[in-house]
Amino acid sequence: MGPRRILVLLLAVVAAGATAMYARSWIESQRAVPVAAPAPKQEFHEVLVADVALPAGTLVKPRQVRWQKWPTDDVPATYVLKSARSQDDMIGAVVRRGIAAGDPITDGSVVKPGERGFLAAVLSPGMRAMSVPINLTSGNSGLILPGDRVDLILTQTLHNTEGEITRRVSETVLTDLRVLAMGAATDDVDETQTHERAKTATLEVTPRQAEEVALLTELGKLSLSLRSLAQDESELVAATPLEGNSYTWDFDVSSVLSGDHRATSRLLVMRGGKTQDVQVQQGTN
Repeated sequence: MGPRRILVLLLAVVAAGATAMYARSWIESQRAVPVAAPAPKQEFHEVLVADVALPAGTLVKPRQVRWQKWPTDDVPATYVLKSARSQDDMIGAVVRRGIAAGDPITDGSVVKPGERGFLAAVLSPGMRAMSVPINLTSGNSGLILPGDRVDLILTQTLHNTEGEITRRVSETVLTDLRVLAMGAATDDVDETQTHERAKTATLEVTPRQAEEVALLTELGKLSLSLRSLAQDESELVAATPLEGNSYTWDFDVSSVLSGDHRATSRLLVMRGGKTQDVQVQQGTN
């Protein structure tokens, strides 16, 4: 075998070995599974969100809010963070703009008691707020709370031209009014607020009723009559006077003042659309 042939064989062996090594390296590179780098750990804050939809004018209550996890890198300064604030910071506040369920409650979306515009946020559209003087008796011993509905009763003393007392009369002048505040307390949730010491009650009224209340405070003593929350529509109709206001004279409750000690009965006489309360003494035809 000549030297040239031997050289050719050696080159062929070397080329075959290099090819085999390259093929083996390529196959192993294809089989290798890349190891993914560990994802960075996501950190969260807990922010206060609405658990239910809160329309504008709603008083925020504990059952209407909850804490929810929120990414740390996307928490505006106006959000209520559990690590920095308490849920109680928003309880009793009034929703300024409607908040959808699951949306964060922010400082700008509510107004808190004592802040400017709080009472205006509580009012229904087109309504007014008027305060009337009360005491422990006329305010039901502090048992009337913001959110309750009441009737307004006026008791006045009538005098003759000589200044002598002639008659006393009590009448229901306005019905089914919403209580906005008792004194400075606008929350029916906070048990630390003492409503029985309130000297005023703030009521939600129409513009016309606001004028009437302003005049009523000058006529006599005002009292609140608490309405039941369980009344159905038929009971509300039955409780509302058919015409004019409901009233009671002093001689209606005292036979001595009536000047006649015979027993009397009261009849409600209806003529067409008019209603009249008539006193009937026993023994008369």
